[in-house]
Amino acid sequence: MGRQALQPEPYRQERKERQGEALPLLRALRALVRAPANAGLAFLFILLLVSCTKDITVDLPVYPEQLVVEGTIEPGMPPFVILTRTQSYFAPTDLNAIANMFVSGATVTVTVDGNTWQLDQLCSNLLDSASLAAAAEATGLSPAVLASANICIYTALDPTHVGQVGKTYRLDISAEGKQLFAVSTIPDPVPLDSVWFELALQRPGDDTLGFAWFRITDPDTMGNGYRWMAKRINHRSPGQTMDDYYISPLGSTYDDKYINGLTFNFPQVRGQQFYAGHPEDNNEEQGFFKVGDTIAVKALSIGKKEYDFYYSYDQNVANTGDIFGTPTNVKTNITGGLGIWAGRGVYLDTIVCGP
Repeated sequence: MGRQALQPEPYRQERKERQGEALPLLRALRALVRAPANAGLAFLFILLLVSCTKDITVDLPVYPEQLVVEGTIEPGMPPFVILTRTQSYFAPTDLNAIANMFVSGATVTVTVDGNTWQLDQLCSNLLDSASLAAAAEATGLSPAVLASANICIYTALDPTHVGQVGKTYRLDISAEGKQLFAVSTIPDPVPLDSVWFELALQRPGDDTLGFAWFRITDPDTMGNGYRWMAKRINHRSPGQTMDDYYISPLGSTYDDKYINGLTFNFPQVRGQQFYAGHPEDNNEEQGFFKVGDTIAVKALSIGKKEYDFYYSYDQNVANTGDIFGTPTNVKTNITGGLGIWAGRGVYLDTIVCGP
């Protein structure tokens, strides 16, 4: 996935191609039925299809329910942990189902340098906009959906309980009779050399739509991982920004396996907010930034295990099209459960999209 991002394509084309795969049989039937001379042939064709069908029972594998951790700690920020349950691929994804995925009443602690922090549980009615945005960033769901679902998260209200570069943090969770733990270190952030907007030029005369680009020089040490996040901070309407939180589009996680110690340029498509219903996520603008956007960039530096999780997570969602199903192929650094506990170095920048 990380390498494929070098040639970004709008998401809608892949969707059309997949939908087109199911159409040949329908087209053949329509061609037969539309021609009067072929009416009898059409009837025989349909009869043949019906007579050759039989009921087939497929035993789908049943995976045991597991707890999923989505936890991060960044420099100057408190730890942030969301705890959910895995859900069947065919389970409903309405508001009640989403709410029931979140686990409350857990005991969550973070330990660093021999000191243990007891995290506080905060639910939607007590979450401020910044906390909702952080929850949205972790889950990919819009803050409005999360607020309506009455979700609970775990964080530190003590202002001294924040992340520091180079420190190692152990996460421990006790919930529903299960014990989970993980360890992660906040790496040094790797700054971006430059960021810019460039027109995609995929349609004749298109002087509006394009991609965000960044240039990075990887340190001459193997094992560095990176994840791109961005949000548009120009306004959709008075008081409402285009994006409520930083979004990582699929394919935005990289490592330095092939670029160790080198300088490279990478393009990035625009990610979308699931269930937000924004019109630009369902028209010709899908996947593109455009002239007039102002993009806040959040470039993450992550370790090897953290890279393995984010990369395999992107692949799982791309292959299944489902952000809720059991992540059977997703790697994890959580002992006793699934998900991620990630120390993340952060570099911030801004792109003003001009022609």
